[in-house]
Amino acid sequence: MDFILGEYDENSEAILEPYMVAPPIEGFPETAITCYSQKLLRAIMDGREEDVLCVLNTEEGGTPVFRIRENGREFALYMSRVGAPACAIQMEEVISRGARKFVMMGSCGVLDSSLETWKIIVPTAAVRDEGVSYHYLPPAEEIEMQPGSVELLCRVFEEWGEEYVCGKVWTTDALYRETRAKMQRRREQGCIAVDMECASAHAVAQFRGVKLAQFFYAEDNLADEVWDGRGLSGGVHREADRLFGAAAACAARL
Repeated sequence: MDFILGEYDENSEAILEPYMVAPPIEGFPETAITCYSQKLLRAIMDGREEDVLCVLNTEEGGTPVFRIRENGREFALYMSRVGAPACAIQMEEVISRGARKFVMMGSCGVLDSSLETWKIIVPTAAVRDEGVSYHYLPPAEEIEMQPGSVELLCRVFEEWGEEYVCGKVWTTDALYRETRAKMQRRREQGCIAVDMECASAHAVAQFRGVKLAQFFYAEDNLADEVWDGRGLSGGVHREADRLFGAAAACAARL
């Protein structure tokens, strides 16, 4: 039986293209930084002028894209919506506006209990247990991160004296269907963390020919007998200087 997700269409033209709803903006920053936490975004923007480049509109409400300056460089900054489809749509529209490089930072669940809260995780590949990536790339079990992006992130974290770990991540659409059997299979594949967007974002980047570097900070723990939420972003705003500083340093070199 052939599954619909195996029905990859090589035609690069879609009925609805991003430029039709998100036309290019003159002077849009070449590099965008995005996170998945409103608390983190607010902490980054605290004390900064809110220079809004555009708004990414959906039926749920608009997401502003800010122009932000850090260490003499200019970036676009916005909050990605959680979940692969929403994240991919926003990324498509930011590309259409003019961005050609992205740095993504967000939380993930850990499949290894030794990875403590806020530990930096640099993904090397993502298991494609979601749907979006199959519309952008031919079917495959995994997608590797872009050449040079992992090395760039590692160099920056080493310069910052930031401890980090590298490994595969498991990207899944179904937060409430992460069963122990599935988790064990992913661990056997080498996955150390689980997220909901990584594979999809990298598929969009590869399809559109833009650069993408991504890192995570560890939050909830799925590895023990009982799930441990570890506060789930409760204190992420206190990590803003550390996380955004690293992201901006990576963005400046991407």
